[in-house]
Amino acid sequence: MKDGEWRRSCAPRYLRRLATVACVWLAVCAGAPAGAQTTGPVAIAPFTNVSRMPADDWISDGITEALATDLWGLGVTVADDAALRDALDPPASNPPPEDAAVAASRVLGARWLVLGGYQLLGGEIRITARLFDVAAGIVHGTAKIDAPLDDLFQAQDELATRIGELLPGGGNVVAERRDAPRARGETPAERGSAPVGRGGGAVRSRPPGALGGGGRRATAPPAEGEGFAERDGNAVTGVLELPGAPGNRGTRSGGGGNQAGRGQPTTTGQRRSGGGLGGFAAAPNVQRAATIGFAAQAPQIDGRLDDSVWETATHITEFVQVAPIEGAPGTEETEVWMAYDRDNLYFAFYAHYSDPGMMRANRADRDEIRGDDRMAILFDPFLDQQRAYQFEVNGYGVQSDSLVNADGSRGASRSRSMMSRSSSRSASGTSRSSGGSGLSNSGQFGIRGDDSWNALFTTSGRVVEDGWTAEMAIPFKSLRYPQRAAAETHRWGFQITRVIRGKSEAQAWSPISRGVAGQLTQFGILDGLRELSRSRNLEILPELTGAQLGSLDTNTGAFNVPDPFGDLGVSVKYGLTPNLTADFTYNPDFSQIESDQPQIETNQRFALFYPEQRPFFLEGQEIFQTATTLNLMHTRTVVDPRFGGKLTGKVGNTTLGVVVADDEAAGRLDDAGDPRYGTTAQTVVGRARYDLYPESYLGAIMTSRQFGDDYNRVGGIDGRFRLGRTHRFSFLAVNSSTRDREFGETTAPAFEADFIRQGRNFGYNASYSDIDPDFWTQTGFLPRVNLRQASTTVSYRWWPESTLITWGPSLTYLRLFDHSGVLQDEQIQTTTSFSFQRNISITANANRDLERFGEVDFRKTGYGAFGVISARLLSVVGGFNVGDGIFYDETSPYRGRLTSANFLISGRPTSRWRAELTGIYNKFFNPLAGTDVYNVQIYRFRSTYQFTTRMLVRYIAEHNTLARTLGNNVLFTYRINAGTVAYLGYDDRYRQGRLIDELRFPHDRFERTNRAVFGKLSYLFRY
Repeated sequence: MKDGEWRRSCAPRYLRRLATVACVWLAVCAGAPAGAQTTGPVAIAPFTNVSRMPADDWISDGITEALATDLWGLGVTVADDAALRDALDPPASNPPPEDAAVAASRVLGARWLVLGGYQLLGGEIRITARLFDVAAGIVHGTAKIDAPLDDLFQAQDELATRIGELLPGGGNVVAERRDAPRARGETPAERGSAPVGRGGGAVRSRPPGALGGGGRRATAPPAEGEGFAERDGNAVTGVLELPGAPGNRGTRSGGGGNQAGRGQPTTTGQRRSGGGLGGFAAAPNVQRAATIGFAAQAPQIDGRLDDSVWETATHITEFVQVAPIEGAPGTEETEVWMAYDRDNLYFAFYAHYSDPGMMRANRADRDEIRGDDRMAILFDPFLDQQRAYQFEVNGYGVQSDSLVNADGSRGASRSRSMMSRSSSRSASGTSRSSGGSGLSNSGQFGIRGDDSWNALFTTSGRVVEDGWTAEMAIPFKSLRYPQRAAAETHRWGFQITRVIRGKSEAQAWSPISRGVAGQLTQFGILDGLRELSRSRNLEILPELTGAQLGSLDTNTGAFNVPDPFGDLGVSVKYGLTPNLTADFTYNPDFSQIESDQPQIETNQRFALFYPEQRPFFLEGQEIFQTATTLNLMHTRTVVDPRFGGKLTGKVGNTTLGVVVADDEAAGRLDDAGDPRYGTTAQTVVGRARYDLYPESYLGAIMTSRQFGDDYNRVGGIDGRFRLGRTHRFSFLAVNSSTRDREFGETTAPAFEADFIRQGRNFGYNASYSDIDPDFWTQTGFLPRVNLRQASTTVSYRWWPESTLITWGPSLTYLRLFDHSGVLQDEQIQTTTSFSFQRNISITANANRDLERFGEVDFRKTGYGAFGVISARLLSVVGGFNVGDGIFYDETSPYRGRLTSANFLISGRPTSRWRAELTGIYNKFFNPLAGTDVYNVQIYRFRSTYQFTTRMLVRYIAEHNTLARTLGNNVLFTYRINAGTVAYLGYDDRYRQGRLIDELRFPHDRFERTNRAVFGKLSYLFRY
């Protein structure tokens, strides 16, 4: 095109655009008050009529128009809503797809997007809105307005004010307007003051029972200088919070706002409205902070919330959803009070329900409340964002505790992941483990951690008319925290969460964004702690065990019952410093009260993984986990230790761990002439990790096991690096040195690395493993060597955040070669999963594999599905897989048809009684012979009755159809705390006579093969 033609055809268009931009700029400059800052165009999507009443659709246009007008008045550019409407489908009467709205706003050039809805109930209206950062695609902040329908106009204006405050620079303009002179006759209340009740997060009230009432909250008169508000009919009345007013002890600034009252929670970097018809949640990238006050008198932990300490304690009421609607205000009101003294942290909880019938609360044993509604407190005392302590409680005061790692991993699941990752998939199609605990894809079930960690703390709870209340006391001796001078203030990472299972809802005090990988970096801050107890923690735990065992003599057919026996052991724990602990145990009783979950052992190519269940080895095991899935410390390799020692903790930025054990089981050899007969094996594991920055570290690990002249030693380095908000890189490089009397001396390396992106919608991971044929670990769990494996997974998730909370597909591709370059495994798998409200989820997968076994390449196809339906009284979990499988015969393997299924049905007839039925089914069909090679079914029934919080009885019956075995187990437990407990149990084992000895027992009746009566008593002394 010639230059003159360009000017004639294009110049007028560019001049018109330039004139439009100039007019908009002049209008903004003329209409904006001094000091206003433009924040980039804001797009406003049509507000959703949540009530679905067509007669109320007109309100949507009114809110949208009023919001646009008011934002223009604040100097904010508003994008053309007609263009946004045209870009969205379905129409405004239905919720606009969130991703589509963000994408449409991006196309329109908007910097921000407002999505919201409204619902009417009686004469009240609730308006909710979320402000999206269009570029990042995440929720920047939320607002919620509750008001009488007659005050709709004021509610619309208040919504604009709240949105304006959330925009960069908007808080200054809003503050200037609020400080402007009021019209004659206007009261502070008419300008908006937060009402008591839902949304009244800025208002302080006494906890329920503080005035002698029942379960309902009793609103107390304000302390001197504190704000107070109440509803009088349809009017909203109250007083403004006055910074620095007399009596406001401990008032501190939180960004742009002041909080009245000692220890009142604040939000760093976030401006809080001094009034209004509701509250808004902080943006996920804004860190909240709360100051905890000192308790002059300790509360009585009885769940009643009637202690005087709660009247002046820090009061937190603002919670936002993690799921199902990220960033939206919680649908149920939540209140938390907190205080501390030199020895303990104290918390009080009030979980309100608009419909108490949806509440899930059961009396259960410690750590058995995963299916209940619950509240949780999380601490990161070192503020290093590497690990956190989690303490949970349900409505009956049943407690649970766990350790949360930066990657949310657990030892057992990591090892299972390693096993499935390094072995090819059969038709069972078992999905690859994520290795995680943390929030689920739907975010429904709170922050998961490793619940094998046990701490001493006190809880109590009770169900009240509109929900439940609970109290908690956490001794500082149960935590590890940095040493500080007496007058120096501690700053801890801090989070509070609530799970409402009936709504598939998870709430958090410090907002958690799905667009950011990990939870620890999204914790808030707890400060105000000082002059903490500096006493050393000393725990002495003596244990007395006794048993009488009986067994069947297959030679004579007699059932032998020897004399009962007993044993005494002791464990000692000593806190060298508040963050460094030494443990020692002598002659420990490592009999397992909890039996292993049944697994199919027939036709397995690789060893099955059974997790550790012994307390001494469980505590602190997260320290010894490496950055990848290669498991170098699996303590079940130490079978029967005569003694053990452990040192764990943190010095500066370095986390340390050392475990030593002397295993007597190694010397129990069949050959009495072996020079190692009757000797012990020594196991030593050492670990160090240096924290670089949040969720990132460099580490080193060393393991050694020596038995006689034979030994196995492994050493190397690992690291994890968080790269921005969504990416992470991890690696492990180790070398093993082994001397074995049969195979001689070998030295070999192993290397693993993975790169992960975890975003709100799009995610992927790429991993690589290289394990030498001679690499070995005798202290860990390694099902397979001689491999070079590369795999990648790509996934995408949509978040409709309605009845369907989230759904999305994933695609995995894997190739595995041995070190001679021969392809051993190849796999491609596609998976699609759906998560719905009311705790329903469905996953389906299909895979096409190549697996080489016995120098033969087998090509396999498999399909599977898995689902969960969880209700208050009945929950069902189940799945099935069908497809091709391999019969792993060393001489003549062949392909057949493999069918597997499993289910778990769990019922809660009453709050004290829980019954579970588990089934596992596995069948292999030989198409050439036309017969089943095997058909294994395992059924396990477990019933628990909780008499009190401390006392329960449990019964387990288990039947294996292939082995023709039957087991019965009864256990009575009386538990005072995590250390003081008494057990009394009975165990019976039977097997079909013909399978024991067909000549001696020529019948199909079940014969008793083993019987045990056992007891255990331990008492924890703590100083």
